[in-house]
Amino acid sequence: MEKIGKYRVLKKIGSGGYGSVYVVLDDRIGKKWAMKELPKSKKGGSDGLFVLKGLDHPAVPRIVEELEDEYYIYEIMDYIEGETLAEYARAGRIRSAQQLLDICTEISGIIAYLHNQDPPVIFRDIKPDNFIVTSEGKIKLVDFDIAIVGEQTDNMPLGTRGYAAPEQHFGICSMAADVYSLGVTIGEFTDKLSQTGGNSRVFEKRTLMKIRKVAGKAANRDAGSRYSDAAEVWEEFMRIRRMDRVERIAAVSGALMLLFTVLAFSLRGIYRDAVRSDAGTRVVHCLESSRKTADRIMLEMAEDANADARPDLARFHADIMKAGSLTKSTDEETAKEVTRQRILYYELAGSLADSEDERDLQYRKAIAEILVLMENAGEQDLGFLRLKAAELSRSVGDTGSAERFLAEFIADEHSDEDKISAWTKVMAMRLYDERNPDTAEQALREVLEIDGAEQDELVMKYREIIENIGR
Repeated sequence: MEKIGKYRVLKKIGSGGYGSVYVVLDDRIGKKWAMKELPKSKKGGSDGLFVLKGLDHPAVPRIVEELEDEYYIYEIMDYIEGETLAEYARAGRIRSAQQLLDICTEISGIIAYLHNQDPPVIFRDIKPDNFIVTSEGKIKLVDFDIAIVGEQTDNMPLGTRGYAAPEQHFGICSMAADVYSLGVTIGEFTDKLSQTGGNSRVFEKRTLMKIRKVAGKAANRDAGSRYSDAAEVWEEFMRIRRMDRVERIAAVSGALMLLFTVLAFSLRGIYRDAVRSDAGTRVVHCLESSRKTADRIMLEMAEDANADARPDLARFHADIMKAGSLTKSTDEETAKEVTRQRILYYELAGSLADSEDERDLQYRKAIAEILVLMENAGEQDLGFLRLKAAELSRSVGDTGSAERFLAEFIADEHSDEDKISAWTKVMAMRLYDERNPDTAEQALREVLEIDGAEQDELVMKYREIIENIGR
């Protein structure tokens, strides 16, 4: 077979019970296509090839022409070049939890498109080998040979062992069965990423745990305990993406709040008083340099969670260490400013740590510096420092200290009652979110019942985080 119509056959790339597949070339336009050769005896609505004719999605091959002769039907479709997702993963190209989350979102979205058809298209053979990663990094779904239209309960037991749902081996073909195969596929990638150590950062570990949780539910052997269709899986991954973004922004926002408070409390005073001596001037220069470096680190974290901020963090540390060595020759307020900068450094170092142990160590150092500042803090500063100490204590698992700092804040704060209530509920959420999601949701309801609390800027910063807890 050298030529079919205007298409010149280049090579055979596959064959099976549903026909052979060739790469063909349209010499007129120099474009390659895939051609499925199907015996006429196989033509019928049950064959997955004919399912493709009703689909229109960028990740699904298009059938562009149908030819036939006495014995065969030839379907001309998009030729998708690239490597399978299985090969892509084996080559170690999935390097981070965020990249894996993007892949999971993309492949579940493709299957969700099939399930959203009326009636739904059941693919029946979801596995890493049936997803192709193109040179542009796009993912395509191929091999619709056993796809069917509509859920069925008495079909042939087809599918790939290890990926097919238990009920699929008894002829039950459903969206839930596709969800099982999707869960096994995603779980396979998650395990491989864990083994290669591609999840060293704290945020990465959290994201990977969330992906594994979705995969586990999707691959439950009990069909009734899974997601009902791929759209629900896709929605879960979209929610994780939103929550990850909120958590990263919240981490940066918390550091920014401390930085802005630092500047509001004392920068003007430092410039007025410290320039009186050479040591004071040098401290001011160090603090200005560290402030700019901290700004750069936090912007990098907000824009790219995987950015390497370690060089900037090292410069930040060098600046505050140099400033600290000069504080004996400066006034008390300048020394406090250096301590505040050290708190900010330890917070940033903790958020960029490669392990939870290292993160906790840096956060505990920040708490120690906060305790130093508390000794001589004014009433306005003391409330903020107690809230910050409560938040960091909660982060390292010291809920006893966190609750004590919060209780001291509530007992001594004499500002507007509504603001105290709003702050108290926000901090209660952050204390209890990991132990009792129901308590966190109740905290949100109580915050929003306070007159004017919804307009409170501090509450607004955390509102989206609270709303996502326990979902």
